[in-house]
Amino acid sequence: MKVIIAGFAAAFLLVGCQSSTGSATLTALPQALRADARVVTIALQNTPQGTSSAFETVFAERVQSRLSDCAAGTRALKLEVTLDGWSAANPALALFAPAQSQISGVARLLDDSGAVVGVYRIRRSFTMGGVGGMVMATGAETHMSNAFGEELCKQAFEKP
Repeated sequence: MKVIIAGFAAAFLLVGCQSSTGSATLTALPQALRADARVVTIALQNTPQGTSSAFETVFAERVQSRLSDCAAGTRALKLEVTLDGWSAANPALALFAPAQSQISGVARLLDDSGAVVGVYRIRRSFTMGGVGGMVMATGAETHMSNAFGEELCKQAFEKP
């Protein structure tokens, strides 16, 4: 019996995370831009409450890193992001019970003339627990910024 309880306790502490999305295309990039665009500037229009003073820099760097993987064309675009949802799981609580981090907002892609050429509603969340969840929750700003960039890649630049 003690072995079974110890096994369940060990399994619980090693539980990782589960991701969900609620993203949508509001205005799709034209096919020519989808195939030949790259994002050269990222402007975060607001900083969510509860984030660190480095959040804006972390967000821009992590999103740019993800977009560099999926949008490596020659036509320069600017990304403007307005975040309307942000929460980070408490690492200590995530160790013992499922917790959720989430990020959501609107991403607008503009061409060199300033015209909006694509608009996307981006939402990603992670439900996490155990040691893996604690690790994810500890770096929530980085993980959630990466997730935002990955989701924008899927919505805007991957082939339909």
